[in-house]
Amino acid sequence: MPSINSNFDWVDTPNPAERGFTITAKEGPGDELPDFNSRIYRWSDCPQWIRRAESIPESLQGYTLVHAAKADYQKRTFIFGRTRTEAERNTPFQVSWVKRMHYWPTVLLKLWFEKGNLPLSAQYDSTGIATAARTHPRMKIRDGAEYPTWFKISRFLSEVPWPRRDNRSPTPITDSPNWSFDGCSGSIPECLHPGCRFPRYQTSGQVIFGAGTPESEVSGDLVAQEFPATPMTDWERYPVEDTTQNIGGFWFRELVEAMPPIDDRESTS
Repeated sequence: MPSINSNFDWVDTPNPAERGFTITAKEGPGDELPDFNSRIYRWSDCPQWIRRAESIPESLQGYTLVHAAKADYQKRTFIFGRTRTEAERNTPFQVSWVKRMHYWPTVLLKLWFEKGNLPLSAQYDSTGIATAARTHPRMKIRDGAEYPTWFKISRFLSEVPWPRRDNRSPTPITDSPNWSFDGCSGSIPECLHPGCRFPRYQTSGQVIFGAGTPESEVSGDLVAQEFPATPMTDWERYPVEDTTQNIGGFWFRELVEAMPPIDDRESTS
C-alpha cells in the first residue's frame, strides 16, 4: 500500500463509479513535457523522469495521460485515465429520463386531389365559354402541437476527444408545400412530409412580367413543381442536444434525445 508520502493518488472522473490516477514528479531544467495533445501517451510512453516517480501496478500501466498541471516547487502532477475502445467511448455510463412539454410539427401523411362533380366555367370572349374540372384537395395530417415528451439523457466518458460527428440523424426541418390549380390553391405551412409533386397543367406556363422575383431568371420549361421529402417524414426519435466538454482532462459528452409522443390520431380534410 502506498505511503502517505507516495507520489501516487487516485482522482475522480465525471463518472462517479470510475477513477483515474495521478503521479506527481519532480521536474528538472532539462526535462521535457510529453505533448499529449498531439499524440496519445500511455504510462509506458511517458519520459523516464515521470515514470521513476512511482512504481505503477501492471493493471494501470495501460492508462492514458489526459492532463498535467503545476503541483509544487519544481513538481508537476500528471493525470491518467482508463484507455477505452471505440465501442466503450460510445457506450453511455449513465442514462436518465426527464419528461417535459415539447413542440412537434405538423405531419402531412397523405395528400391527393379529387375532381369535383360541378365543373368550372368561364367566358373567355364574347362567344366562347371554357370549362375545366373543379379540383378539391384531400389530405391526412398529424396535428402539430405541444405534447408531453420523454427525453433520454445519455452520458459518455472518454480519455481522448471524440472525432467530429456527422449529423446523420433525421431532424424535424419543416417545409411548406403549396399548389395552384384553376379554382383551387392552397398550402400546408411548416410541416413534415414524404415529398410532394404537382404537375404543370394547373397553369398556362406563361410568366407574368415583373411579378415575383424579377431579378432571378425563371425557367420556361418547368414541367412539375416538386417539394423533396423533409429529413424527417414523421415524428421519430432525434437528438435535441449533443454537447462535449473537458473536465479535468477527461472528455464528457451529454446526448439529449426526444422520444416521439404516442399519438396515433390523424386529421382528414
